[in-house]
Amino acid sequence: MKTRYIYITLTVLLSFSLSNAQSLEDYLTIATQNSSEIKTQNFALEIAKEKVNEVGNLSDTNVSFGYFVSTPETRVGAQITKLGLQQELPWFGALKAQKDLTQAIADTKHFDIDLTERDLLYQVKAAYFELYQKEAITSVLKENKQVLSTYENMALAALENNKASMSDVLRIRVQKNELHSKIFQNLNAINALSKNFNRLLQRGANTPLVINDNLNVLDILMSETTVNGHPSLEKIEHLNTIYKKEDALINKDRQPKLAFGLDYILVEERSDLKLNDNGKDIVMPKIALSIPIFTKKHKSKLHQIQIKKEALVSKRDVQQKQLKIALEQSHLEINNAILSVVAAQKNKEETQRAINVDLKAYETGILDYDKILELQIQKIKYQLLEIEATKKAYIAKAKTIYLTK
Repeated sequence: MKTRYIYITLTVLLSFSLSNAQSLEDYLTIATQNSSEIKTQNFALEIAKEKVNEVGNLSDTNVSFGYFVSTPETRVGAQITKLGLQQELPWFGALKAQKDLTQAIADTKHFDIDLTERDLLYQVKAAYFELYQKEAITSVLKENKQVLSTYENMALAALENNKASMSDVLRIRVQKNELHSKIFQNLNAINALSKNFNRLLQRGANTPLVINDNLNVLDILMSETTVNGHPSLEKIEHLNTIYKKEDALINKDRQPKLAFGLDYILVEERSDLKLNDNGKDIVMPKIALSIPIFTKKHKSKLHQIQIKKEALVSKRDVQQKQLKIALEQSHLEINNAILSVVAAQKNKEETQRAINVDLKAYETGILDYDKILELQIQKIKYQLLEIEATKKAYIAKAKTIYLTK
């Protein structure tokens, strides 16, 4: 009964552990949801949207009040106070042009958010594959340390029968000590990288991680890709739209501006005369026209925008060229990494075959411990080369995704 209870408990714990295991995609989602940088960019977008509501409105209405200290006399009475009201109106369509420009500027924030998210996802992937490398290396070193322990026991047994020397045992132990040191160095690196990885996800530094220990470069399938959809290029294209709307707004601003107003003058009634309009207040409607005759600022602004448009073409060409160079480099790194992995796997297998041949010969003769130790070290080298190349291939793939999708 007790054994059954232990079995059930272990099963439940294992199920719980598996249900909470997280993949790289899970970590990418967590990083995106927790990112302060993305949240900051979203706040900037909200502010930019709010600015659209801020513009496109009429200017403030001008209200004035005046009191005649020395009251001027008129035939119908003395003027006491003067009230004024004036409203300036922009040219037809100017308010809409201003609103359209502000909206276009706000839309650029979407590209900033996309770029920030791409940068973050690439950093998370790169950090994840660095962790994969360290953990894979640690597993390889532990496995080979165990193999060396077997060789050590074989050498000790052979030493008793005078089929090995003490120097054979010591050389094996030296190599074991090397592996032991490297194992703990990797464990320290894993600890530091894990904390930094969690910090990148903006969560507790000591949160447990699950890293895939079975990455295969043959799973990397890259279709034909292009950098044309990269947000940095789209942002440049959008700047051209902003300049066009800014151009339209300047053309509206260079048109005359109308102003309508009304003056009301309070007149005191005369007591010494009886007139038909005695004490009648004065009402004076007004209209004003503002014409930019002697200013060259609008012409200068339009010229500046034209220069910006021309510069934008060169800027896009430069950015596109840099992205294509980076993409080509990523493809090269993927191809070279795959070649390195295939070569390392073949050399590892051939080295293991040589080891097996020597171990087979041990059954009938004396084992050459120098040779088998050299072969084992060579095998470790190829195993580490395979891990390194696998990491490089996946990081290069992450870079390709950053540049294209």
